[in-house]
Amino acid sequence: MNAKQMREKRSALNEQMNGLLSAAKAEGRNLTKEENVQFDAMYAEQDELRNSVKRIEQAEELKKELASKADEVRDNAAPAKVEARDAFNAYLRKGVNGLNAGEARAIQELRAAGDDAANVSNVGANGGFLVPENWSDFISATELFKSDIEKVATVLRTSNGQPFNLPATDDTGVVASILGQATAVTRKDMEFTNVKFDPFTYSSGLVQVSNQLMSDNAFDLSSFVGGQLANRLKRGINAGLTTGADTTEPQGIVTGSTAALTSASATAIDIDEVMDLFYSVDASYRNAPGAGFMMNSSTAKAIRILGFGQTNDFPAYVPGMSVGEPDMLFGKPVYINEDMDSIAATKKAIIFGDLSQYYIHEAGGVQILRLNERFADELSTGFIGYRRIDGHLLQGSAVKHILQKAS
Repeated sequence: MNAKQMREKRSALNEQMNGLLSAAKAEGRNLTKEENVQFDAMYAEQDELRNSVKRIEQAEELKKELASKADEVRDNAAPAKVEARDAFNAYLRKGVNGLNAGEARAIQELRAAGDDAANVSNVGANGGFLVPENWSDFISATELFKSDIEKVATVLRTSNGQPFNLPATDDTGVVASILGQATAVTRKDMEFTNVKFDPFTYSSGLVQVSNQLMSDNAFDLSSFVGGQLANRLKRGINAGLTTGADTTEPQGIVTGSTAALTSASATAIDIDEVMDLFYSVDASYRNAPGAGFMMNSSTAKAIRILGFGQTNDFPAYVPGMSVGEPDMLFGKPVYINEDMDSIAATKKAIIFGDLSQYYIHEAGGVQILRLNERFADELSTGFIGYRRIDGHLLQGSAVKHILQKAS
C-alpha cells in the first residue's frame, strides 16, 4: 500500500469512528463494550497508518538527498581539508592519540570551543569536545538533541554558562487613549521583573562501547553514540522544561503557567472547559504566531473523542493529515509532550497560550566526553554527553492551564 492509499484508508477509518459515536449518541447511550474495542482498534490502526506514511516519505526524502550528495562527491574530486565532523567521529572511534595531523588540527578548534563554552570539557588529553553542528548528513546536532519543548519555545544560545537576567512585563492591561488639546499625558509606567537564567548541567550517564565493536568500520559509531546520548538527554531535559520546580532544576512551562479554571471533574475534561481555557488567554497572546495547546497523547485522545458525534458542524479537534502537520484544536496547533501529566485529580493536563514566551538558555552546546581508561580492563570505552540548560516562562499570563478538580 502506497502513501496515498494509506491516507485514504486513514480517512475512511476516521469516518467509521465518527459513525460509531454518532450512532450511540442518536440512541442516547454510551458505546458498548464491543464498540469500545472496535473504536480503539480503529484508532490504533489509523495512528499506525499515519506513522507508516511518515516513514515512507522520510525514506523518499533520504533517497533524494543521498542521490544529490553522490553527485556532489563526483563533481568535487579535489581533496579538501578535514571537516570538523569527520575529525569528531575519528575522535570518538580512536581518541585524541589516534588522530592524524589533519584530524588533530580540526578537532583542536572544537576543544577551544568546548573550553570557552562551559568548562565541562577542559580535562586534558582525555577531555571532551563540542559536538559539531553538521555532525550527521541527515540531521543537525541541534535537531538531534532537541527536546519537545525546544521545538516551540524561544531558545537563546550563548558561548558560556554565565547567569544573566531577562526583563519581563505584562502590559496587556494598558491601552492607548485619545489626547485632548492642551491636555497633559497621563503617566503609565511599565512594571518590570527580572528573570534569572542560571543553566543546570544535565548528564546522559555513561554509554559503554566495546573496543572490538569500535574497531569495526562497518559499525556506525557516531549514530549509535549520538542516538543513545541524545535520547537520554532529551528525556531528562524535556521533563525539567515541562514540570521542573524552579529550585534545583529549570522552571517548567507548566509550573510557570497560570491557572485558568478548575475542571468540574477530577478524571475528565469537557470541551466547554477547553474553550474556556482558550478564551481565558489575552487576545495578544492567543493570536500570537507561537500560540498553541500542549498535552500528552492520552489527553489528546480524550479531547478528540469529545468532538465525535457533536451536532456542531465544525469539529473542535481536527487531526493533521500531512506528515509534520500538527493536529488543530479551535484552530490552534496541538503539540504532544509525553512529560505532561495525564488527566487525573489535581493535575495540569493541558496548557494553552503563546508557547514562545517560554525562554530556554542553552550554554555552550552539546559536549561529549570520551573515557579512555575507566573501562580499559573490560576492553571498552565510555562516553558521556552534557548539556547546560535553563528555562523560564517570562510571563505567566501568556500560558494558562486547566487544574483538575481534587478527588
